[in-house]
Amino acid sequence: MIRTTIVFLLISVRIYGQNDSLPFIRDSLNVIENASGLENYFESIQSFKNKKAAEINVVHIGDSHVQAGFYSEPLRIDLQAKFGNGGRGLVFPYQAAKTNGPADYTFSSNQSWKAKRNCIEKGSIPTGLSGHTIYNNSSAAILTFKPRDRNLIGKPSEIEIYHLSNLDSNFTYHISDSLGQIIGSLDSIKSTPTKSVYKISRPTYQWNLVTNSLNKNGKSSTIFGVNLIKDTGVKMHTIGVNGAEYKHYLRSEFFAKQLPELKADLIIVSLGTNEAYNTKDFDPIRFEAIVDSFLIQAQTNNPNASFLLAAPPSISQVKVTRNKKKRKVYQYTENKNIPIICEILKNQAIKHQCAYWNFYEVMGGYNSINKWYAKGMTDKRRIHFSRKGYLIQGNLLKNALTIEMQKVNQE
Repeated sequence: MIRTTIVFLLISVRIYGQNDSLPFIRDSLNVIENASGLENYFESIQSFKNKKAAEINVVHIGDSHVQAGFYSEPLRIDLQAKFGNGGRGLVFPYQAAKTNGPADYTFSSNQSWKAKRNCIEKGSIPTGLSGHTIYNNSSAAILTFKPRDRNLIGKPSEIEIYHLSNLDSNFTYHISDSLGQIIGSLDSIKSTPTKSVYKISRPTYQWNLVTNSLNKNGKSSTIFGVNLIKDTGVKMHTIGVNGAEYKHYLRSEFFAKQLPELKADLIIVSLGTNEAYNTKDFDPIRFEAIVDSFLIQAQTNNPNASFLLAAPPSISQVKVTRNKKKRKVYQYTENKNIPIICEILKNQAIKHQCAYWNFYEVMGGYNSINKWYAKGMTDKRRIHFSRKGYLIQGNLLKNALTIEMQKVNQE
């Protein structure tokens, strides 16, 4: 089971933190800076404890480091163990979009879908909440959701579908079980033209999203994401896009409008890797202006959320040469833009009263990506982590947030 594997790896993470197997990780630096930026988040947790709130929503926004799902997992498991599993939260049909996604669930379809992600400029398909979009003009299209980890996913009692307006040409939908029986009734009060909310009468692990004929003007489906709600407790929504930068979320047509729908208490932003990697185009002044605009927009639209900016990791740049035998030789050097980005993010966190977590320094600082690579925790390019590496990263983030929560509880 995937959950068993994750638990085993988390146990391994704790062991690593207790010995010298990973001496380059700087546990003493694993703190949240400008932690006052988490005040709203901790107040939301207290409200939940006092039964004045029914849920806690955490949103993790990022690039490919987040899209894989493992980075967010330790915090999700920890919070849901403490406060209850409120549901899987935001999911997306990554398989229909022909890209990778989290390992704990899958979508399949009887049709081929067109796809778009927010970092791709070409194409007329808009993007929204999940940073990804799928499009189909067949009225016979069905998306089938299957959990790979039933304990983590659970049986949703409510399903929200984010889509283009069904007042225009977007199809409407219904939810059915594996036998084709309708199990979801549309909640007309919670639903809007761009969000269909279904109350599930017979909760089940596997279900189908099916187009129906209620909208006579319906010509196609444009889907931005699905929110799975199970019970009171914590929902951790992951929004990750391969290749994404801060600017891509800014220019997404529906992202800013749809993000408040998740009612976030804490928004974690893990971006900056792709900006650093594009060394020829990187302009520190322009990057700072983009981050500033992103935070102004996000905080304006989500006034009750705390924000945590997470620094990108150490990454390598590769230079390819050929030896005397004309064989390729790969030379990996530290990306020098990362420390610059870290400093800009720290300054922006202070300016906008956000919390800040400097993962670059925690993981070991300069050239530490090569040390992680030597331990089998990154890919060959030394940009992405392995599942083991992401779980260690996620566990470090969880530990830093836990320490701050403990401080609040002691006051």
